[in-house]
Amino acid sequence: MNRRTVLRGATAVAAVMGTGPAIAQSSKWPAREISLINPNAPGASTDLTARLIAQALEKRLNATVIVKNVVGGAGALGPTTLAQSTPDGHTFGLVAISSHIAVPNMMNVTYEPWKAFDIIGQVAALRYGIGARADGPIKSIEEMIAAGKQKQLTYASNNVTNVVAMFQLAKLTGAKFRWVVFPGGVESVTAAIGGHVDAVIQTVTEMRPQIEANKLRFLASAAEARWPDYPDVKTLREMGFNAVSNGPFGYAFPTGVDPAIKERMDKALADVMADESVRKQITALGIEAVYRNGKDYAALLKSIEVELVPILKETGMAKNPA
Repeated sequence: MNRRTVLRGATAVAAVMGTGPAIAQSSKWPAREISLINPNAPGASTDLTARLIAQALEKRLNATVIVKNVVGGAGALGPTTLAQSTPDGHTFGLVAISSHIAVPNMMNVTYEPWKAFDIIGQVAALRYGIGARADGPIKSIEEMIAAGKQKQLTYASNNVTNVVAMFQLAKLTGAKFRWVVFPGGVESVTAAIGGHVDAVIQTVTEMRPQIEANKLRFLASAAEARWPDYPDVKTLREMGFNAVSNGPFGYAFPTGVDPAIKERMDKALADVMADESVRKQITALGIEAVYRNGKDYAALLKSIEVELVPILKETGMAKNPA
């Protein structure tokens, strides 16, 4: 046997041996319950969606999937916890504009957003809207802007992702709006109908119950399109204001998960999002069901980063404003 044959044989054996642990690890997965980390409070749009996704994944993975609400740190605690989790495939969590763009640019975090996660895919996009107390003085976006030119108005929200449209609106019109941060979307809406703030910008899930109860006046859609629930209410862009808040969200593992496990989860999530019954349940929450694979979702977040970071710097919200 010549030297070339020996080397070729040794290489083949090494390759087989090298894949052994990975094959063994993936074949045992899932070995216990899987945790889905959500950085928002129970009852929030992302929380309700996560519970639908978790239930659908259980059937496809033959494992229990538990949603864990890891709230705090102005949105930083959830992605930080996910990034620090053991990469064995038993913990995944929400990744969005907040985890990859807003939080890392607004405060010091212990993870690198574009290196800490193996993105699985996008599942939905939040629809944002602007509202005011139904029996209050603000009855339209135009009135809100006019009032904001006379004095500073306050508005409630729980996440910087939501409020981009308000910053854009202030810049376009010269109105003065001050953001008041609340721990959750429900609390934000409650503050508006209670008269503690002048307005609120939140998602359909948090706003719709109070709109239907005639306690909150829906002034405008801050999304790319009108809300299907309220087709007569225009978007800010339709009103002549080039302002929009984007709200895509999806899921990721911490970096380092066995590629075979990652592939199985990728396929499971894609299958879940191809299920029309799941999509209908997400849509019923007032959320747009949107699936992108990990690569395409990462590219979308990158494109949003180009637009959002300058806004954070310009408004003084970035940790190192220009």
